[in-house]
Amino acid sequence: MILNTTTKQLSFTIVFLLSVVIRTFGIPRPDHVVICVMENHAYQQVIGSTAAPYINHLSTIGANMVEYYGLTHPSQPNYIMLFSGDNQGETTNNVPVGTPFSTPNLGASLLNSGFTFAGYSEDLPAIGSLVDVSGLYARKHSPWVHWQGTGTNQIPASCNLTLDNFPTDYNLLPDVSFVIPNLNNAMHDGTDPGRIELGDRFIYDYLSPYVTWAMNNNSLLIVLFDEDDYFSANHVPCIFVGPMVQPGQYFQTGYHHYDMLKTIEDMYGLPYAGNSAGAKTIEEIWSNSTGITAINSETKSSVYPNPVSDLSQITFENKLGFNGNTKLQVYDILGNILSQDICNVKSETRSIPLRKNDLSNGIYFYRVTNNQTTIASGKFLVE
Repeated sequence: MILNTTTKQLSFTIVFLLSVVIRTFGIPRPDHVVICVMENHAYQQVIGSTAAPYINHLSTIGANMVEYYGLTHPSQPNYIMLFSGDNQGETTNNVPVGTPFSTPNLGASLLNSGFTFAGYSEDLPAIGSLVDVSGLYARKHSPWVHWQGTGTNQIPASCNLTLDNFPTDYNLLPDVSFVIPNLNNAMHDGTDPGRIELGDRFIYDYLSPYVTWAMNNNSLLIVLFDEDDYFSANHVPCIFVGPMVQPGQYFQTGYHHYDMLKTIEDMYGLPYAGNSAGAKTIEEIWSNSTGITAINSETKSSVYPNPVSDLSQITFENKLGFNGNTKLQVYDILGNILSQDICNVKSETRSIPLRKNDLSNGIYFYRVTNNQTTIASGKFLVE
C-alpha cells in the first residue's frame, strides 16, 4: 500500500503521541516543577541534621530518595549532566570550551515542544549575563547559560533570569524552572554547620510559600544536591514534594542525575537528551490518584474516608507488635504541629481514629510513633 504524504504525517503523529502516552503512563505532569540544586554535601550531613530543619521537614512530607547519587566531581559536570544527559566534554569548573553548545538539553527540549523554561540564579548581575563569576554568583552552577544563543538547541537570554525575577504569583512560573542559590546559600562557601543552616534558611525563605501553594495547585518542588563532599561515594540528598507525591522513605538503589533528567522528560513527553535515554524513570513515588491517597512506602498506612470526617481511621500494619502509648501528630505543610494525641495501642491494633477537629480546608500530614519509632505516616485532605 502506498501512503500519500498527508497520511504518512498523520501516521507518524499518531505513533509519536501513542509512544508518549505509553512511556509516561503513571508519571504525572505537574503544572509547574521547580528544581533547587544545592552544593557539596553528603546525604548523612544533611538528612537528620539539626542544622537543616526545613529540609528534613520536606523529607517527611515528600518522597525522600534515600539512595540518590551525584555522577562525578567537581560540581560543574554534574550540573551539565543533569541538564543535558552528558558532560559535553567538560570535567572542570572553568567556562566550557565551545560554548554556546548546540546539543540536546532539557531547556531547549521544553521550548521546542511548546512548554516554558527558565533558570533563576541568585546574584546573577543581569538577565542574560554570560559572566563567569560576579560576587557570590558562579556560572558553573547555572548550566543553561552554556546553551545561551539563538541557534539549534540553544536557549534565549530571556530564560537566564535573576532570582529577583522569580514570581510571587506562582501561576506565572514556567512549566519547569531551576532555582540556584549563590555560593553562600547553596552550602558551597563557609564551614558546617553554619553553611548548612544558611542553605536551609534559603530554601525556607524562598521556597516554603511555593510549597504551600504547590500542594493545592498540582505543582512540584525537587531539592537535590549536585555532589557530596568527596567522602561518601557521591551519596547526596534528593527530595520530591507535591500533591502527586506519596510521602515516604524510598530505598531503591542507584538513582542519579540522568534518572532525574529522564523523569522530567517523561513528565512532559520530551525526547531524551544524551545518556538519559538509557537511564531509569523514577516511578514508585507517585500517588495513584489525586495525590491524597493510601499506601505509604515505608509503613503501608492509609486514611479512610479521605477527605476526612469525624469517623476517619488511620489503618496500618502493626507487624512488629507495638504496644502501649502511641503518639499521633498532625502537622501542616510548614511542619507546625497542630495536634498531638496519645493512643493506647495493643499488638493486635490495626487502626486508630483521626479526627477533623477544627482544621480548615487543605492538605495535612500525620505521623504515628511508638517509642520514637514511626509506625505510620502519610497525608490527608480536609474539605
